[in-house]
Amino acid sequence: MNFIFSFIPKRISNGTIVAVYELLRHIQKLIPDRRQEHLAINRQAISHHLHVIEKNNGYVEDQNAYIDMPYGKSTMQFSGCEIFAVYNAMRSLLQHPVMDLPELIFYFEKDGMALNGKFGTSPKALRDFLKSNGFTAAFTAKEADFAAFAAKYPGLIFTMYNDRNDIRKEIHTIHISKKGSMFTAHNVYCNGKVVGPFTSFDELIQNINGGKAKGISLIGIKT
Repeated sequence: MNFIFSFIPKRISNGTIVAVYELLRHIQKLIPDRRQEHLAINRQAISHHLHVIEKNNGYVEDQNAYIDMPYGKSTMQFSGCEIFAVYNAMRSLLQHPVMDLPELIFYFEKDGMALNGKFGTSPKALRDFLKSNGFTAAFTAKEADFAAFAAKYPGLIFTMYNDRNDIRKEIHTIHISKKGSMFTAHNVYCNGKVVGPFTSFDELIQNINGGKAKGISLIGIKT
């Protein structure tokens, strides 16, 4: 039974996972959406979260609290990690987001959402958004390249398996900020806890989920 649960993270290549997400992204564009309705709901709901964001120095660290903000047929609590990672990356690099959180959700419901939000957002859609908004953003799904990206770019968005041995623990995306040579991960556990700082990217990842995390893709970002 353990073989079944570990088959995808151990046997399916990162490139294949990313390609499947891209396929779902493009299929989603053909499906009618409720973006305008959700934008109105989310603009009202965000007011309940702004004080916590401010308390966390402008970062979203508590994804589990976002049960009141829809994303497709899901919620930001369940499926919003990629969008939160983009929001946090912009906060880290610019000290402010390019657009507010309801507008980001609106954007990715149009281009990026997978399976009506139930599979979150395609990782490459995050890169495309950042590039279209003036950032330099490079993408890799090759684990051998992760350390070089981490050294080269001041901001990172990391998509990972929560458990390299169990697909049931799902996939999660986080922003990793850098201060000098120190790495800090945001919204890892969705409960307000920050992971780090650590002196290297590899050390940081080894301290996520008891060392069970396994990378799928990494975006390097700079202004």
